[in-house]
Amino acid sequence: MQVEKDYYAILGLSKAATAQEIKKAYRRLARRYHPDAGADEKEAAHFREIQEAYDVLGDADQREAYDRWRELEGLDQKPALILRATPIYQTLPCLGEEQAFYIRLVLDRSTSMQGERLQRVKDAASYIIDRLGEDDIFSLVVFSDKAETVLSGRQGLNKAMAKSVVSTIGSWGGTEILQGLLTGLSELEKCRLPNSINHLILLTDGRTYGDEEGCLEQAEIARQRQISITTLGLGTDWNDELLDQIAARSGGTSVYIDSPSKIMEVFRDKIHSLGSVLARELVLTLQLGKEVKLREVFRVSPYITKLEEQGGILPLGMLESRKGDVFLIDMLVSPKPAGQHRLVRVEVVGDVPALGRQKERVWQEITVNFTEEPIPDQQVPSAIVGALGKLAIFRMQEKALIELERGETDLATQRLETMATRLINIGEIELARAALLEAGRIAKTGQLSPEGRKKIKYGTRSLSILPREVRHD
Repeated sequence: MQVEKDYYAILGLSKAATAQEIKKAYRRLARRYHPDAGADEKEAAHFREIQEAYDVLGDADQREAYDRWRELEGLDQKPALILRATPIYQTLPCLGEEQAFYIRLVLDRSTSMQGERLQRVKDAASYIIDRLGEDDIFSLVVFSDKAETVLSGRQGLNKAMAKSVVSTIGSWGGTEILQGLLTGLSELEKCRLPNSINHLILLTDGRTYGDEEGCLEQAEIARQRQISITTLGLGTDWNDELLDQIAARSGGTSVYIDSPSKIMEVFRDKIHSLGSVLARELVLTLQLGKEVKLREVFRVSPYITKLEEQGGILPLGMLESRKGDVFLIDMLVSPKPAGQHRLVRVEVVGDVPALGRQKERVWQEITVNFTEEPIPDQQVPSAIVGALGKLAIFRMQEKALIELERGETDLATQRLETMATRLINIGEIELARAALLEAGRIAKTGQLSPEGRKKIKYGTRSLSILPREVRHD
């Protein structure tokens, strides 16, 4: 036996599994991965692991010895990550057509930043400084058409001195985000530690011109160096598509701040969030069964974003210890004969810095029974209904924007009015008002206001209510 291998995890079981559960898991996995079933080399290698695991755990004496050696070697650790997958149905009919199947899983100082905006940012920076621990490393970069490091990263920062430096920051020049990114990432690289959470917060209220591709390249480099980026857009005159892409490519998030008075709140929430990060560099891998097609994968909580595949994986970024992220996997399943069929193996891998663990892995197999017999009405899990409802509202605003770009103002107006009704039904009154106001504006002028566009986009993306009554349309 190889005690460094987690045989329980290979079989998808806990250490408390019974002998019957071990046998059942082995049989199910063996049917799927046995070389005689036409498995490829990767799957055949996985079968050998499954067989090895069962040879040990299926024998009471070997299992006892394995458990004892694991404990002596300090390998018997509780998992830091938990993966729960909920399929839309447990049973599907044998149809002659495809079926849809769901599974639920840096600081801008350009001229525009003068006055109240800049003061609010300085207050927020001071807030962060006050809450730094002895082991925390904090750098502050300000940028306009060039960047400057105001505070260089080091531990044991003199907080009084640091806040005094922050208070002297002024504003001038235009906005070149790339300069801020380059300097900020350089600062992070100087003090990056193996088990630290490395994060850059980029705040801007202006548009950058001519350096967009460079910004996206740096976001990719940041992800490779295990640095995630939060982009904060203040006011209305900034490029939301660029900031969204910078955040997504680095494994971070983008946030809309409609008023300077909310800067402190957003910074506070982000610092608290970073302080509760459990895992980083998380990636999702989907091993699809035969004749199963992946359509889309969305994160639906705590905010909505479409996940884009990169080199065969779907980057997830960080996971906070105080709350879980929820994802929705949309697949198409081709016709299958009666019997049990594996649709997908869902696997998440990431590092857990606090525990000093790398490549922590959790996975789950999704199998469905296909039958030619009549199927009684199956109730769709409320969690999937809610996720689809939340996603439906978000997609309505996306479709309205596309229709507006095409000049289909009547359709865009109707779409926003319908969305407003749905929002009212779930108690999102303020967001519904914004949608109705913009619908009226389109009817009169054929355009959305910059503020309204961002309010609707980011408001629907962060819906916290998962309504049952909203359908996927």
